[in-house]
Amino acid sequence: MYLVGTLEIVFNRPLTSEENIVQYIAQLIEFLNNDYLKRGARDPKEAATIKNYRIDESKIVLEIETGVKVRLDEASLRIRNVLASNLGRKYRLGIRSLLLRNPKVIIDGRTDVSIRIPIVKNIIQNENSTVIELVDLDESDIKKPLFLRFLRLLEEKEQRLKWGGKAEHWSLLKSSGIKISSPINVDPNKVLEDIGWIKRMSIGQWLYTPPLTHLLNALKKLFIDEVLKPLGFEEAIFPKMYPLEVGIKTGHLKGVINSMIFASLPKSFNISEFEDLIDYIYVMDEVSPEDLQKYLKPPSYFLCFAQCEPFYWFFENEILDDESLPIKWYDHSGPSYRWESGGIHGIERVIEFHRIEVVWLGKPEQVIEIRNELLNKYEYFMDKVLDLEWRMAWVTPWYYEQTGITQKVEMDIDRPGTIDFEAWLPYRGPRDDNKNWLEIGNISIHGTKFTESFRIKHNRGEILWTGCSGFGSERWLIALLAQKGLNPENWPKKFFEYVSASPFPRSIRTVTYPKTNEGKELLNKIISAFRW
Repeated sequence: MYLVGTLEIVFNRPLTSEENIVQYIAQLIEFLNNDYLKRGARDPKEAATIKNYRIDESKIVLEIETGVKVRLDEASLRIRNVLASNLGRKYRLGIRSLLLRNPKVIIDGRTDVSIRIPIVKNIIQNENSTVIELVDLDESDIKKPLFLRFLRLLEEKEQRLKWGGKAEHWSLLKSSGIKISSPINVDPNKVLEDIGWIKRMSIGQWLYTPPLTHLLNALKKLFIDEVLKPLGFEEAIFPKMYPLEVGIKTGHLKGVINSMIFASLPKSFNISEFEDLIDYIYVMDEVSPEDLQKYLKPPSYFLCFAQCEPFYWFFENEILDDESLPIKWYDHSGPSYRWESGGIHGIERVIEFHRIEVVWLGKPEQVIEIRNELLNKYEYFMDKVLDLEWRMAWVTPWYYEQTGITQKVEMDIDRPGTIDFEAWLPYRGPRDDNKNWLEIGNISIHGTKFTESFRIKHNRGEILWTGCSGFGSERWLIALLAQKGLNPENWPKKFFEYVSASPFPRSIRTVTYPKTNEGKELLNKIISAFRW
């Protein structure tokens, strides 16, 4: 890959007004080509070269070719600085404007990436090369890191085509082995809906009645008491709607924008401005989403996607010392939202879901140590507390897959990356088919991904890392019920104790709910089993 363009530098007066200016410019061009434009690149092909130049009254026009170490934008600024400082000092010449005309990125070989952004004018694909023509760039454009971001985007888009999904980068680390000899081949999602403990409000969104809420809360409390509190994690409450700039810094808007749900504010707080819409709703008893959109501002927020974003935002531009580290928090104050589109099933794969988000910040050795402590506690929780059939695997690093960065990383659990926890769902089918396993949680080390983006500093300049872990409440409960069933006699002792620690809530019964006679009969059977 190489870059070409024509740089035009306009000065405040003609360059031939004094003797020896032309000769002096030639010396500066020679210095640039032999020295200054080569700095930072071991291979001259990766540096920059002024291939040709001409002087036209008060303007210098330079034909530039560069590699990727000294990019076209960087070379343009180096040329500007050398000419401005030297000609200004010696001849009192000042630069009025800078313009990079017809910049092009030329890639050896044909690449099929498609890029539709304002700075791209045209893409020409040939047998042996791909030429990406950019619009003309002025000095303010050149000073922005547009070229750097653009070249990274090119590389990432090409790698993404080759990368594949998480399943292609899954590597088993550990498993419980076979624990279930007589599996229960009943889908707990269907049972919970039949007996009226959950009711679908819309796609991927459910109401949990008091009995199921009781089970979810018992499971969450058990996890907090057995895993988080012994490790010193403290509870915090995070917002669940974030400004768009937070998503830019975390990278989610670049990586998973297709799975995010956005929020808009009303255009006005003056109710009179909504009068036409209110009148229409009053008479027609309906509202058109298209008409409603006219009264809303463009989206300026996104709903909670990863749940850890406010943690990094809180420490943005803050300076930490050894006394404050490590920081270990968790949040379970509200729902997360992901637009899953297809593949939604019961409460195990939903658009609105609940989880305990575990986050920590510290020096690399602290972050790794906390992750390892959590790994041990997760294994203990899955194996000894809930007695699940489980496995854990190294997968595509979280911040690569979900922030649009697709660079390949070799497996090393002491480096940034992600470990998934999975449970077998017998009702789906045999355990030897990966499709019958459900991801119920994960642990990620991000390295400096977020500390750099949010400029989180140490007072002595030491490197800081972050980590996070998600405990999907609904998924853990479905995994437990899929393996143990809805008879509390078969539940793990600890879980049973937490469920029975307070009176079990009454199930709702009306003339029409649960919906079927079979569901009502099944509810009676399950309720009788809960009378301890």
